[in-house]
Amino acid sequence: MVRGTRMAGDARRQRARQLLLAVVACLLALVFGVLTARAESYVGPHRATLEVDLSRTVVVDLGPLGAVHLDSPAAPLGVTVTVHEIPASPQADFLEGLGADLAAYTQLVSHPRAALTPAIDALVTDALGRAAVAGGLGLILLTVLRTGDRPLQLTRRNALALGAVVVTATSLAVLPSLMRPDVLTERAAVLAGTPFEGVRLSGRLADLVNAYGPRVVTAFEENEAFYDGVAAEVSAGFRAAVAAPAPRSGWDLAAPVDEDALTTVVFVSDLHCNVSMGRVVAALVRVSGADLVANGGDTVMSGTAAESFCVNAFAQEIDVPVVVADGNHDSVLTAEQEERVGWDVLRGDVVEVAGLRILGDTDPTLTAVGSGTRLERDESVHAMGDRLRDVACADGDVDMLLIHNPRAATATAEAGCARITLSGHLHRTVGPELGESGTWRYVSSSSGGGNNGGRTIGTLQSSAELTVLRFAADGTPVDHAVVMVTPDGAVTVSGWHALTTNQSTPSVTSTSS
Repeated sequence: MVRGTRMAGDARRQRARQLLLAVVACLLALVFGVLTARAESYVGPHRATLEVDLSRTVVVDLGPLGAVHLDSPAAPLGVTVTVHEIPASPQADFLEGLGADLAAYTQLVSHPRAALTPAIDALVTDALGRAAVAGGLGLILLTVLRTGDRPLQLTRRNALALGAVVVTATSLAVLPSLMRPDVLTERAAVLAGTPFEGVRLSGRLADLVNAYGPRVVTAFEENEAFYDGVAAEVSAGFRAAVAAPAPRSGWDLAAPVDEDALTTVVFVSDLHCNVSMGRVVAALVRVSGADLVANGGDTVMSGTAAESFCVNAFAQEIDVPVVVADGNHDSVLTAEQEERVGWDVLRGDVVEVAGLRILGDTDPTLTAVGSGTRLERDESVHAMGDRLRDVACADGDVDMLLIHNPRAATATAEAGCARITLSGHLHRTVGPELGESGTWRYVSSSSGGGNNGGRTIGTLQSSAELTVLRFAADGTPVDHAVVMVTPDGAVTVSGWHALTTNQSTPSVTSTSS
């Protein structure tokens, strides 16, 4: 009896030792993974290599230009970011190019978290991967260190061997970061009042920032003031416009509706990386009480990996579900980026969001700036439209067909197999118009201000359009209101216009400029 009790106690102590050694091995593996993490990603438009260290500093190394230094928010950990594609000998035309791209740099200054999110995600993924490998090897090593039939009973020799491995691995991870030489830096006072206030600069970068920084800061302040003002105007203007009865000119008013029973959708399209419009969309979502955002695609410009910055920036502004039908300027990479931030990317099946049954798909073509248009999959826009019609008609209860190119909505609309189709792509407004089949069709102009080929970075160069639609409990579209923002920051709101199937509603076609 005593012997059995002693054996049971030995077994418990043995399991405790096993568990303790396993926990220690996993913790050491995690430390190793974090301190040796290295990743390739993007910082803004540039490829970059990121390496974790113990410098307590985030250093953005711009090669021959110098470096940006700032205190790490995760001290004692630091990160060295080596930015590639920086010219070795910047000449005057290069500096003028920097000045000409102030709007692009303004976006990075105004949304630093969005710019750094892909890089941080890549570092975390690499650190966890390294920790998993190191932890697995450590557990295997502990398992094979046996003395007779007593597992994990470490001898002095095995303990010394393990200690040597741990010390060596830790030294390899830690010593390089501790041996970093001190660099003479200069505080960038010109960036005071921006998210980069307090950064320190080294090398020629200090001279560049002192020379061009005031222009960047001025552009940043003007951009922030413009879009803050627009967001405030949208909130005030929408609230006032929908409080008044909808105008009767050219429109028949539907019977009064129970607003609490309606599903409200903010529809945007062709944002084209105008991330500053994200706060305007967010303001409209809040003031309208929207249940979701329907995005008609072309969220970015060329579908590149670097444009995850744009997706992240929009996602950080919008706090309701987003359903997106990617356009010809989005890519497979864009769809993956959108899914990572939690958006529902339509891929040819009916999804239900906020009580609405929505169908759509990604555009089969890809248009990249400077490279033209090519097929991204073996399907034409027309063929995709026929396929979506078949899906919609087979389902029999599709509330909304959300698709980027309105040509892909034609087959479904003519068959009457969706209550409304929403599209973008044309950079002009068409409709809403009621077809003979009973399906409403509506095409929005650019929500990013990209009409008439205007750029969508910085303050608006052409008008931007956003639309609010309301649906009854059975998915029937009830009414809509159009919000238009002009390049001078003026905001107009149409008020509610009824969408009723018993009226003869004129088609409204306009081109924003």
